[in-house]
Amino acid sequence: MWDLREAAKVLGAELVRPRAPFEATGARCDSRWVRPGDLFVAIAGKRHDGHDFVGEAFSNGAVGALVSWDPGAGHNLILVENVERALWELGKWRRRELAIPTVGITGSFGKTTAKELLAAALGTRFQVYRAPESYNTEIGVPLAMLSVPDGTEIAIFELGMCKKGEIKALCELVDPWAAIITGVGEVHFESFGSLEEVAEAKWELAECLPEEGILALAWDYPELRRRVELCQALCLRFGTSPEADFFPSQIQAHDPQGVRFTLQSPAGSYKVSLQLLGEHAAVLACGALALSWAMGVPLEAAIPALVEVKPLAHRLQLVPTWFGWILDDCYNANPRAVNVALDVLMSLELPARRRAFLFGDMLDLGPEEDRFHREVVKYAAQIGVDALFAVGPRAKRAFTAWSGEGTAAEELEELLPQVREELRGTPTVLLVKGSRGMALERAVEALRE
Repeated sequence: MWDLREAAKVLGAELVRPRAPFEATGARCDSRWVRPGDLFVAIAGKRHDGHDFVGEAFSNGAVGALVSWDPGAGHNLILVENVERALWELGKWRRRELAIPTVGITGSFGKTTAKELLAAALGTRFQVYRAPESYNTEIGVPLAMLSVPDGTEIAIFELGMCKKGEIKALCELVDPWAAIITGVGEVHFESFGSLEEVAEAKWELAECLPEEGILALAWDYPELRRRVELCQALCLRFGTSPEADFFPSQIQAHDPQGVRFTLQSPAGSYKVSLQLLGEHAAVLACGALALSWAMGVPLEAAIPALVEVKPLAHRLQLVPTWFGWILDDCYNANPRAVNVALDVLMSLELPARRRAFLFGDMLDLGPEEDRFHREVVKYAAQIGVDALFAVGPRAKRAFTAWSGEGTAAEELEELLPQVREELRGTPTVLLVKGSRGMALERAVEALRE
């Protein structure tokens, strides 16, 4: 808990309509998700202004609000000039109050899954807090920091970025003692021209670790490997090959109940079972186990905890439906992650006669975006995907490289009736994947009906 009166004093702000209780237990910027004890942070967005929802936030249990003007509702309003800047300062203040180690997780993919796996492993020995959902931005990270409960012994945060310097800035807030870098891929190429530049931006997390800290580093990426000598912290390598300290062998990825493998580690070999799908999940588990082991959790304790980690929403969730199954991986997309999802689609042992792919645009790929989309389409054909449904202008252009069943459209509403008709009559597994901006959860919901 932390005191709203003290928070106002830290910001040099006026506390409007003060009223007990003054103790806050968290922070939210979406009034619909406010819980009793939360500070509501009134962010002015592109479509909505949080000040218009202050009343709703208090009806849901808010104990105060961070605002730049008084909307005439609620109490314990911390009145500041700039809400986002004040939120950042409060996050830094709360971090100074927390005398605990923190863990930062970054990478072009797998951050949230790695966070859940690490939290499960560390949770066998410590009181662990993990940032909710994908709170990994300059707004989400301070919100998460303000929500760390009393009694927490280790806090885990995701660190996202769209441009150089953002990871470093988030590290100034989080002050990480340990970290995982999950890998690098073709993301944010509007801002970064190469994988080397993406790796440099992700490496900012490693540079912020103290000498006595620990880094679990994805060893399959040469862009990361060649930087390892620059890390002053202890570095543990995880990946797919015996060159790594922690790696999976004897991977069984065909079971729709989850992947199984044998962990190879400096502490010995161990059988591991997950509820997650895909060989990449085994590698992420190796990273989580490497860091938790280095932080004092025996593998014999950590490994059984990983089986309790369930697939996250819209991240390779296998959903039964009227035509067979939807493999819902629509949360986000980049070329490497799409190919990984396609491999999962083809590997699952299910009584299906057809494997299909609903492919949405991959955004923020820069001037080479058409090449990246065509390469995904060619890979889908190469591994034997039976039908392709492309949505969005980029995916539609790439569809010209496809010679099998399927169709393409620029708008989802135009495509869905054709997809539904194509799916009738033949048991099918349909992978749905595209960038967050495509909001392909709309397709998942429509096709489940």
